[in-house]
Amino acid sequence: MYERDLLPSFAGINTFARAPRGDVDGLNAGAVAVASVTHDGTSSSRQGVRHGPKSIREASADFIFDVQGSSSQSMVNVLTGRTISLPREGTLIDLGDLPVYPMDLARTLASCRDAISAIVGKGAFPVVLGGDHYVTYPLVEGFKSATGGNVGLIQLSSQLDLGESDAVWGTDWHGATVRRILDGGLVEGKNIAFVGTQGYIPYREWELAQDSGATVITADAVKDEGIEATAQRAVDAAGDGCDAIYVSLDIDVVDSGFASGTGDVIIGGLTPAELLALMLELSRHDKIGAMDVVEVAPDLDIRGRSQRLAAEAIIELIAPRVFGG
Repeated sequence: MYERDLLPSFAGINTFARAPRGDVDGLNAGAVAVASVTHDGTSSSRQGVRHGPKSIREASADFIFDVQGSSSQSMVNVLTGRTISLPREGTLIDLGDLPVYPMDLARTLASCRDAISAIVGKGAFPVVLGGDHYVTYPLVEGFKSATGGNVGLIQLSSQLDLGESDAVWGTDWHGATVRRILDGGLVEGKNIAFVGTQGYIPYREWELAQDSGATVITADAVKDEGIEATAQRAVDAAGDGCDAIYVSLDIDVVDSGFASGTGDVIIGGLTPAELLALMLELSRHDKIGAMDVVEVAPDLDIRGRSQRLAAEAIIELIAPRVFGG
């Protein structure tokens, strides 16, 4: 009888961590559902993040192949002690790409909003691969609608994204993501925690962050306070009086010397080790109910570091739910 053997990491259907393909109707409560938004029409920097989801899936296949190919089908992180095993059946499903409409932004935003609302409505944990950061706005809107209560936001990014109207891009652009979330009443200012902010920030955005009561933990503060204290401080702020927390990871929170595959060049950001350690600490908090990873532009990377880091960051956050870690 013919039986398939283990495929090399460069073969097979491109799903996240080789998870089975599925649809929203088939999701079980507690499952992690991966979806993607191949959109960069609201990006004001170098283009290419629409290719991010495909590259992150490919990088995740490299990682999970090592687990599949090991004699015990498990791996241990020698620094943290976390053990990763193959996903349990039904715990990780890849829903593929959400519909996007390059010439109809409103329709694209509605697609994001409706999809995450449906996923959360099934009791699943959404992981959305972007795409530029503006997609976080409708995703948070759908997340809040489905949870039916107050939600908090933890944003890991070099920027605050509290801009208003851009002279070229108008009001709908990735530099205004959190401003739209704040102005729309989706998240209160006191429940927004910025982690990894660094470099020059438009002064009006800095003032708005202070006036709104948001928590800003700079990249230097992460190093000074330590990973565990940083994660706890972010969760405490975002979760205060909230039913659930949304985590948005912009890959530009990492120094471009380590992750060049993004629209902006970042000098002085977090290291990959710091990011992964933060995701491990955040994974311990049950109040976190969704995440996205945005702004990965694989064509701007030298050796695929950015997409591999993005894939591993996701794996660290969902490990307790999927990989037994």
